[in-house]
Amino acid sequence: MKDLVIYGCGSLGRVVEQIVFDVNQEKKEWNLLGFIDDDLGTHGTQVAGYPVLGGLKVVEHKFNGSIVVGFASPIQRMTAVLALGNVNFATLIHPNAWISRRIEIGCGSIIYPGVHIDVDVRIGKHNLFNKLCTIGHDSCFGDFVTAAPGVNFGGNIIVGDGCDFGINSSTIQGVTVGEWTIVGAGSVVIRNLPARCKAFGVPATPR
Repeated sequence: MKDLVIYGCGSLGRVVEQIVFDVNQEKKEWNLLGFIDDDLGTHGTQVAGYPVLGGLKVVEHKFNGSIVVGFASPIQRMTAVLALGNVNFATLIHPNAWISRRIEIGCGSIIYPGVHIDVDVRIGKHNLFNKLCTIGHDSCFGDFVTAAPGVNFGGNIIVGDGCDFGINSSTIQGVTVGEWTIVGAGSVVIRNLPARCKAFGVPATPR
């Protein structure tokens, strides 16, 4: 089994621990050593039965295992990845996800249970697709994208780096969402959205 450390021991980190556990029920793949966290108050405690080993210094020197970043926010996840530097990043795919054999998933991405990813999809690095998300065929995602539970992506869409989709939002087929755009919960994207905007409503309107 490969050594693994989770960066972040908050609520998402605990969910990631459960995904690791479920993956290991199917195939013994990960030896979870514990968590690291920036909060000094967590160091030396236990979370989900695993130790909080300390901060970034734990993995700075001669760590040959893998790390997965347990932060929901795209900007937090990117900041953490940059702080970690040149390390091995684990990609976690829950065994109850339905994944086409013709897709690409970048390192550090996390795929929750119940996610459905159709054929010929490209997913960048450090993306997070929460439970029951669906992704249509021939879609392309940049890096550091977050999709909350129940987000529905149509086919042939393009999503830029760092986009954040709220719970139960939908994006129809063929649209482009610019980088670092936030789509509000329950919103429906029916036309292209520019970069670095916040879009809410039905249809989703940039604000």
